[in-house]
Formats: sequence, C-alpha cells, structure tokens
Amino acid sequence: HQPEHGGMTQIALAPCSPFSVTTDLMKETARVAKQHNVMLHTHLCETIDEEAFCLEKFGLRPVDYLEDVGWLHDRTWLAHGIHFNDEEIVRLGAAGIGICHCPSSNMMLASGICRNLELEAAGASVGLGVDGSASNDGSNLVNELRMATYIQRLRYGSANVSHLDAFRWATQGSARNIGRNDIGTLAPGMMADIAMFTLDDIRFSGSHDPLAALVLCGAQQADHVMVNGEWRVKNGELVDVDKHALIARHREAAKRLASKAKQR
Repeated sequence: HQPEHGGMTQIALAPCSPFSVTTDLMKETARVAKQHNVMLHTHLCETIDEEAFCLEKFGLRPVDYLEDVGWLHDRTWLAHGIHFNDEEIVRLGAAGIGICHCPSSNMMLASGICRNLELEAAGASVGLGVDGSASNDGSNLVNELRMATYIQRLRYGSANVSHLDAFRWATQGSARNIGRNDIGTLAPGMMADIAMFTLDDIRFSGSHDPLAALVLCGAQQADHVMVNGEWRVKNGELVDVDKHALIARHREAAKRLASKAKQR
C-alpha cells in the first residue's frame, strides 16, 4: 500500500456485498481498515431483493446495517446505491459516503436508476464504474459516460443533466470516491492522467463541442493514454503488453471456468 501523494498501488478492503459474507467479517474488515487507514468498498442497495434479505436476516435496512457494522463514514464507497430512501440519502451525504454509479450494469439487470443528483446535493460523492463482467460484458468506461448521461436525463429531465455531469462523475467524483486528492483533474501538482481521442472519425463529423462529441457520438476507445506521466496506450495499442497473448490466456481461462460450471 502506497498512501503517499502519487502512490501507484493503494489497497482497499472489499467484501463483495454485506449479504455474501458474515457480520463478523464486515465488522473485522472495518476494524482493519481503520487500523491501517485504507478504504472500504462493497456493493449495496443494487436490488429490492437485497433490501428484503437484509430486513429478514438482520432486521435492518441496508444503510442501517452498514452503520451497525462500522462502515458509515468517508472511507467507504459503494457500488450501485440505487434503492435508498430520502432519509438514507441525507445520512449517506452527512457521512461523506461515495457511490459508484454503474449505469450499463443497472440497465442490463433492470435493477433501477441511481439518484445521482440527490446524493450529490446531500454531500455524497458520485463516481462512475462498469461493475463486473457478470452484468457488463463491454466494461468500457467511455461508454459508461454516454449511458450515465442518458439514464440520468431519463430520471431528471434533459434540462437537468448534461455530458458535463457525466465527465464530473467519471473524473472528480470517482477520485473522491476512492479517497484520492491527486487525480481526477488536470492541474499543477496532480498526477498526469490524460486520455486523448481523435475526432476525425465519421461518427464525430459536424460536431461543435469536442467533449459533447465524445459522449453523444459514442467514442469507444482512446488513441493515447498517459498514466502518471507515462504513456500506457499509443495509437490505440497497449504499451509493453502483448495483446494477442493476453487474449489467448483470457480465452483459455474462460473455457476452464465454463467447463467447471458445467461439471457443477
């Protein structure tokens, strides 16, 4: 774990969900995270079923359970965060909780729509994520900008959400979610994280605002990516990574998983 400014490896403790592990593990994870001053992460309030399970199993709503196990503070960020009531949103904001909005996953599973604007107004940070391959086979963060813009406009109306909101969630909000003050903006003293896109493809023809074009015209892949001042992608290709060998290993792993699933 590298807690210093610009640290490239920072550890968070992340049980998948409060409903897939024991209460003791949730409490112990909170204790260890506090001892070592690291972040906590889990998935919460993604579906109504989780709420019903929590009430039946613990006699508490999910946010009450989160507080009961010592997770309701500003070192916690939660994936999804769809099914909060008004009172819970106020509490989450007061605690400085982070919420990772996963629009494509939520639409794939028909889970619901995160209340981004209310959460931000209450003081919570809202970031953007792809969730996992079980519910998002694309896992393309640039595409999530587009999906977040559209689904949040569906919730709040076209006059209240723009592509700039999606950029804020993807950059500043996501940085705040994971407790980072050295990424998320382009400014002196910040880590040089830059994604560059060429807008000469026909899909961008006629656009007037390049930032809007990236989102609304459906950019899919950055041409160049710099992470902390070092190029990691050049001309659309990963630097120092054999993509074809990586794909081959991934396919073999997928076959093994599929085979084990059939055996069960």
